[in-house]
Amino acid sequence: MPLLHGTLGPLEMALLIELVSRRNLMKRLSLCLAACAVVFAPTVRAQAPDDRARSAAFVAPFQNPDGGFGAKAGGVSSLGATSSAIRALKNTGGSIPDVLSCVKYVLSCRDAESGGYAPAPGGIPDVRATAVGLMAAAELKVADDKMSAGAIGFFSRNVKGFEDIRIAVAGLEAVQKASPEFPAWAARVESDRNPDGTWGKGPGRARDTGGAAVALLRMGVAPDKEDAILAALREGQRPDGGWGEADGGSDLESTYRVMRAFFMLEEKPDLKRLREFLARCRQSDGGYAVKPGDVADVVGTYYATTVFRWTRLLEGEPALIETAGFVPLCNGKDLGGWEGDSSLWSVRDGMLVGISPGIKRNNFLATEKSYGNFILQLSFRLIGGDGNSGVQFRSVRISGHEMAGYQADIGQDYWGCLYDESRRNRVLERASPWALETLNTTGWNRYEVRAMGDRIRLSLNGDTSVEYREEDPAIARDGRIAFQIHAGGPMEIQFKDIQIQPLPSPTPCDDTQPGFHLRTVKTDQGERKYTVYVPVGYDGKKPFPIALFLHDSGERGDDGTLGSMDGLGAAIYGHPEDYPMIAVFPQARESWRAESD
Repeated sequence: MPLLHGTLGPLEMALLIELVSRRNLMKRLSLCLAACAVVFAPTVRAQAPDDRARSAAFVAPFQNPDGGFGAKAGGVSSLGATSSAIRALKNTGGSIPDVLSCVKYVLSCRDAESGGYAPAPGGIPDVRATAVGLMAAAELKVADDKMSAGAIGFFSRNVKGFEDIRIAVAGLEAVQKASPEFPAWAARVESDRNPDGTWGKGPGRARDTGGAAVALLRMGVAPDKEDAILAALREGQRPDGGWGEADGGSDLESTYRVMRAFFMLEEKPDLKRLREFLARCRQSDGGYAVKPGDVADVVGTYYATTVFRWTRLLEGEPALIETAGFVPLCNGKDLGGWEGDSSLWSVRDGMLVGISPGIKRNNFLATEKSYGNFILQLSFRLIGGDGNSGVQFRSVRISGHEMAGYQADIGQDYWGCLYDESRRNRVLERASPWALETLNTTGWNRYEVRAMGDRIRLSLNGDTSVEYREEDPAIARDGRIAFQIHAGGPMEIQFKDIQIQPLPSPTPCDDTQPGFHLRTVKTDQGERKYTVYVPVGYDGKKPFPIALFLHDSGERGDDGTLGSMDGLGAAIYGHPEDYPMIAVFPQARESWRAESD
């Protein structure tokens, strides 16, 4: 990146030569881990946020200077390990330490002449590596039609047996493409089928059946005799909870194949036993071994974290939203960091749980800390759909039992609404109809609360529920987060996967001080506000790299601050020591098109 000398001023905008976008700039965050060592004993619960953070921290250091990942610490980079690492980090909410180098590594494995990928740069392309390369490119958002067309041609010339077909269709699914060879490949898979509708025989029958069924489904073919397929998959689950290829214990690769079939068929095995097996594969460092007792590696960790993701979805839980830059608000063990009535609130199985026998007054469990600008993500379940609860934010305790502030509401007639609790005492904005269509009144749902300056956005299960702009400047822009048990009859509310990303609050201040500065530049079209981040150690003499961050259109406007509250700005705010750079955050009023304002 170019270096900047001297003091900051409006002309710094012209000095930014290297434009970088949100998705390929960030040296992404290491996730928050507990300060003390944790020994993970076998458990039947799903991965909690701190478990996922530890798994992400296990994988991230395997990236090498060439941008690729090794299967083990210090191992040579390979495309297979790199693809597994990329997807394991996605599963756990982690981040690739050096995204740009990773992109370069993946692309360097591609052979432009044949259209295929090699297992490592300079190697000989093969079917498996080509499929894996497509998966990695898709996750990195660098796959395009030319790349896909080249791979389709390579597959047409080189795919031979079932294993080639299985992995090729997986790669094409990743880039959302089909091959003209699909009919022939499907016929080849069907030709290996047993008379009872399954595939394979012996101890590996469930693995073979799962792999073949998935291959057909990926090619748009719904296999008949689904009952026989499911019966074979269920019968293949071993006493240890997993699946295997040969006699003896289970392994994660076979378990992964079978579970993908269950997931695509929207069916479940014995998940309790499955989680017990996954727990036995887990190491204390957060990694997973392909077999219990083996050394943990990137591939095993990818298999396990993917299976965990499927189990969450099969049980009706929302998919894990990327958590890079977020920190957990609940330690999963006790009410540390929170204050409230412990006779009503407790921690159970990693969840914050509020149970009321029937109370006359509202009750709140509140964070000890206050938060201003932030993104809050959590899952919640109102048992039986009965009662009323809510997520307070930018709130304060007031005399008596109440809290005053905004509330993301939970409960009949109020799902997804923005309510002003004990202040204006009314619904500020009703939930959108399309968000309510995603609601599971008796199961798990996901809330995201974005509080950025005077703007508030609530999302319910990924769909925007409320877009609200506060017009009263007297309303507080910070406060505590809290959960509510509403007055009334008996009820139970559960919260989990609670995590927050604190965001900067740029203000006009001394340019020589580190932090986020709100600045103004005069143009022919009038004044424009923008934000500049000044790193620790900047004195106007020492050179620093400089980056221009162009936000997505969701942060458009003219306040000059919103662009710094997403992507790079949020990452810097969480870990400024990782970003020894000057960053400039202009704000588009409408979009970044040349003809736009």
